[in-house]
Amino acid sequence: MIPANALKVKRTRSGEGSDGRFDPTFFVEHVDRRPLEGREPATVSAKLCAESNEPEKILRTLNEFLFTLTWWLRKPMLWLVRAQVAPGDLKARLNLDPARPVCFVLPRRSWSDLFVLERVCREQNLPRPYRTGNELPSVQKPGYLYLPVLLESRLYRGRGPEITELVRRAVADPGFDVQLVPVSIFWGREPDKETSLFKLLFADAPGAGVLRKLFIIIANGRNVLVSFGLPLPFRAYMETAADPPRALRKLTRALHFHFLHVRTATLGPNLLRRGTVVHDLLNSKTVRLAIESEARDTARTLEQVQRRARRLALEIAADYSSTSVHFMQRLLGYVWNRIFRGIELRGLERVRELAPSHVMIFLPSHRSHADYLLVSYALYHAGLMPPHIAAGLNLNLPLVGPLLRGCGAFFIRRKFTSDRLYIAVFRAYVDSLIRRGYSIEVFPEGGRSRTGRLLAPKTGLVAMLVESALRQRDRKVLVVPVHIGYDKVWEINSYLKELRGARKQPESVQGLLKATRMLGKSYGKAYLNFGEPLRLEEFTDRHLPEWREQLTPQASTRPEGFNQMVAQLTLETMRRINAAAVATPTGLLGVALLASPQKAAAAADLVEQVGQLIALLQGRPCGPDQFIPFTDPQQILEWSEPITGISRLRHAWGDLILAEPRTAARMTYARNNIIHLFAVPSLIANFFRSRYALSETAIANGCRALYPLLDAQFFLRRPVTDSDTVVAEWIGVMVRLGLLTRLEHGMLCRPEFNSPSFARLVTLGRSLGETFERYCLSALLLSEERKLGRIERARFEQDCRLFAERMAVLTGRNAPEFFDTALFHAYVSTLIDMGLVVEREDKTLEVDERIDRIAEHSMELLSGEAQQTVLQILARRPATAGE
Repeated sequence: MIPANALKVKRTRSGEGSDGRFDPTFFVEHVDRRPLEGREPATVSAKLCAESNEPEKILRTLNEFLFTLTWWLRKPMLWLVRAQVAPGDLKARLNLDPARPVCFVLPRRSWSDLFVLERVCREQNLPRPYRTGNELPSVQKPGYLYLPVLLESRLYRGRGPEITELVRRAVADPGFDVQLVPVSIFWGREPDKETSLFKLLFADAPGAGVLRKLFIIIANGRNVLVSFGLPLPFRAYMETAADPPRALRKLTRALHFHFLHVRTATLGPNLLRRGTVVHDLLNSKTVRLAIESEARDTARTLEQVQRRARRLALEIAADYSSTSVHFMQRLLGYVWNRIFRGIELRGLERVRELAPSHVMIFLPSHRSHADYLLVSYALYHAGLMPPHIAAGLNLNLPLVGPLLRGCGAFFIRRKFTSDRLYIAVFRAYVDSLIRRGYSIEVFPEGGRSRTGRLLAPKTGLVAMLVESALRQRDRKVLVVPVHIGYDKVWEINSYLKELRGARKQPESVQGLLKATRMLGKSYGKAYLNFGEPLRLEEFTDRHLPEWREQLTPQASTRPEGFNQMVAQLTLETMRRINAAAVATPTGLLGVALLASPQKAAAAADLVEQVGQLIALLQGRPCGPDQFIPFTDPQQILEWSEPITGISRLRHAWGDLILAEPRTAARMTYARNNIIHLFAVPSLIANFFRSRYALSETAIANGCRALYPLLDAQFFLRRPVTDSDTVVAEWIGVMVRLGLLTRLEHGMLCRPEFNSPSFARLVTLGRSLGETFERYCLSALLLSEERKLGRIERARFEQDCRLFAERMAVLTGRNAPEFFDTALFHAYVSTLIDMGLVVEREDKTLEVDERIDRIAEHSMELLSGEAQQTVLQILARRPATAGE
């Protein structure tokens, strides 16, 4: 494309740019055509000097002196600079064609930006920018270009004939093409904010002069972001334009909007002071009406209610500060390096591409207090502004609360449905965030999962966000599911205690200080996988077609069907979170080892079983975003041993791997993160527990009956209506892997009893053994109590828990998640959705007689030992338990 030194720019006085400021790059861009690295300072052509008037000669001489000085000082300056590059896999992401020339485009004239770009290109093994003079960039001599030069030359074509000539030459030569790579460089990443002394002196600004730029480099040199955009198709712009000036206009417009969008995504919208935010909230129409209403309904004066509304606004509102963000990023970098062996990020490039043109609502899975820190950390290092995070009020601790608030956290009470004033203030705050274009992060599960599985979503806060997003028409909104996984969560011991009935310990500064003890331990890796985004407007068009007429900024009520649409939205989000699951090494090891008898296996057999699980996932991924970090089963075992704490027993015939009871209980968490990936093949394997052969039709019928239960618990990617297709695909994979054999007339048979494939099939079936046992004991209990005619739901769910708790002891399990009450509550809800159970207004259950057949068939999924234990517990159940 057109190099910067080939252009003449309009200036009001000699040596001035269009903004009236002196710019020393105007002249030197036209004379020095050697690469930046390894050359002497520029010299001015005598011919050019002779053709210029005396004032221009003086300015040229001064400009050469300044450039010479800057050239000699660039290495000390770059010593102060620590540049972060986005995207991380830069070379692979750009995918530059070595057969075509490259031209980098910078959004503003700046020697310092150019020097940083040159160093980054050298470090990243990219083509380095040269001054190409009046020649087009070539493969041997990549170029660079300042966007203002393009803009000014387009506006004042009479002053810049060189660029017109070069564009004409580029258009005339159909064989010429150039890869235009836009590069944005941010010093300090300070968002635009109300004027302050710091911003006037040290915050980066496009029009900064030489002295101010020096202050910016000194203050922000250790926090520089270099963001590369994808190459623009130069030839496509040239071919679609009727003439060179029009081609140039299209090109400059595309580049201008690219830089504008990248700046918005990186720095975020303009920030308002917290006091201004609170003032706007209190003066919003909805809050004023709520204040007046509460004053009428209570004995308080209007001033008293206004003071309370102000306290609520201050309790909620974030106080974003770049200083807090920079401090937290440095602190977290230290912490992550101490406790993790790395952080795996996937799917982030899709977010980077869409963030400039959309408001993002991130809905991550919630497994640890590290979740919200990791998401903000990952987005910041990807060159995006961290989102505003909905945090529980319990985290508003001394010292911690203000720091989190400064990083974008806004605090929300757990329960506030009866407080109309609080609801009004909170809604107004959410409206303001969406309206101004801030990204928001909300955990749809409401709290951290104690079992490792996704919890049933809570739609209250999500509904507020969706309503606010749909009422405004200026910004498109994306809902981004995020799967967060760990080799080991640091809260695992407290989770196990809570599942056994212990009270949840409230967050406190003392607890935070105790948590520093984990800095000396290793928790493996953390994994963040950003799933397939969901376009909110398009989703609402499908599920609530007339929303545009009803959800207007002036309307105060929600349209009929809105809550159902939000429920479908959250359900689809949960499906996409699980579709983006990361098959962690500790999770894969947990699936294999915990399915082995006595939680022990020969090391060689365990490696084979892990390899079988990987082959299953590779044979039928649950979605394109699924990720397997380690595919070597031996490496998985070696990686996981020190993290999980499993024991290795040396033996002459081969090592044995054993999980002690406490270790096995902790491993269930990692297993449960990914167990949904094996739900359907495990169900198929269980049908062959007591049968040698079955027809594909019988398998499909059996899976169709139980698929809704699996879907409700595991949020499977494919809905119930696709169960037959899913089962057929899994059967095909299992046949290819030798776990099943296809016979004539649509029959399938299992491997021979003494074959390794049979052992792997049985272990696969056992991986969901506990889930099927819960289904069985619940169905049997419902079948027994159906004869009583009156079943209180709360008592029934408690009986299920006691049943499972007793079975866990009798079978030697040390897995408190086996008798988690929430699982039985979800099971009953699914039976209600299936029409097998009806819940009356008095919270009693009416059970359909079809539950008897389900109980009978579910027994077939259990081992003989498990069947005997279930029947013994049921027979000796105290008579009062069912009354």
